[in-house]
Amino acid sequence: MTLARFMVITDRTLMRPSFSEALACAVLGGARLLQLREKNLSPSGVLRLAQTAQEICEHSHARLLINSDIEITRKARAFGTHLRESQSVHGVRKILEPEYSVGQSVHSLEAAFRAERAGADYLVFGSIFPTASHPESTPVGLDALAEFTSQISIPVFAIGGISLENARQCLDAGAYGVAAMRAVWDAPDVEIAVREFNKVLNYSA
Repeated sequence: MTLARFMVITDRTLMRPSFSEALACAVLGGARLLQLREKNLSPSGVLRLAQTAQEICEHSHARLLINSDIEITRKARAFGTHLRESQSVHGVRKILEPEYSVGQSVHSLEAAFRAERAGADYLVFGSIFPTASHPESTPVGLDALAEFTSQISIPVFAIGGISLENARQCLDAGAYGVAAMRAVWDAPDVEIAVREFNKVLNYSA
């Protein structure tokens, strides 16, 4: 399984003029790995967004990950599910069909080793840099990212304060790819922003 190097994370509160239009622009720009992460929304609301996102993704062969919810992953026919660190990759692997991808956000090597042993397909690690999305978190920096990736054999996506200016540094520190939210949705032109990220990451959609 080959993953795109740029993971775009949704946030409907930032996406203009609408969730679907912003997402379509990202996909048009070359986004091929998207994570639906929508807080303060009912399961039925998340499912509606997931179905909309999956329809957009299917037209462009993009892959959709659903944050934390196996049932919505199934109902939306998404590519896979993305777990919080507190969730069990082992538990999900026991009940989720093998064709689905499973990834996890982790903040320590211990959690990473546990997820890798349990069959995670990829990890998201951070925050690498200061980030407005989680201002309370202390950034770990590029040295910690390099130490982390040197001990992990599955793809690692760096997250937290990712920008066009520092994305390549994350790859140089051993990351497989990067994950971003505000760097895409706050951009003046979402399509161009995604194209620029893919160019920096040397990924051709």
